[in-house]
Amino acid sequence: MEIKDNNFETIYFTKSDEHGDYKIDLPAGIYPFVTAVRDYGEKYLEYWCSNLKLIHDAELNICIDTLEVYGLNYFEVAGAYPSITVYFRPMSLPKFLAQAEDIAPEINTIQAVVDGKALSVLTVNRVKEYVGDGSMSAYLIQIAEPEDGPNWNRLDLEIIDCDGNYGAASIYHC
Repeated sequence: MEIKDNNFETIYFTKSDEHGDYKIDLPAGIYPFVTAVRDYGEKYLEYWCSNLKLIHDAELNICIDTLEVYGLNYFEVAGAYPSITVYFRPMSLPKFLAQAEDIAPEINTIQAVVDGKALSVLTVNRVKEYVGDGSMSAYLIQIAEPEDGPNWNRLDLEIIDCDGNYGAASIYHC
């Protein structure tokens, strides 16, 4: 597990034990990126967490598999239907290993959880993201607003593709 700054430089690092358990002591603050990986690009892809807010003890139950939820971000449109719009670019290790041009999986299930409560996914839009020498598939989804309105803390997004592969990422509300 690596804690990274805005330049993606590792500023803190820890390893999990054989059961996947880990502990890291960090000063209070906001950390732009957390990544977790093992055997990257061979057996697994990465877990990402953005804007980790540490005011007191926090727990991240990290799970990695062959999908990665990259670039997770969100925005809320003022004056529109009360919801959260979420953007992410999923990546599939099997497609990467097969050298597919677009390594996005065909997603079967999307689950959005805010502060431990599952929220309805209202719309799902597959979009294209320009990546310099072409484009890759990404998703723009709209999820129901949490009961507490815009005062939520953490969004966890989980995806499962048509082959049962799993990926997840988290982002803290700023």
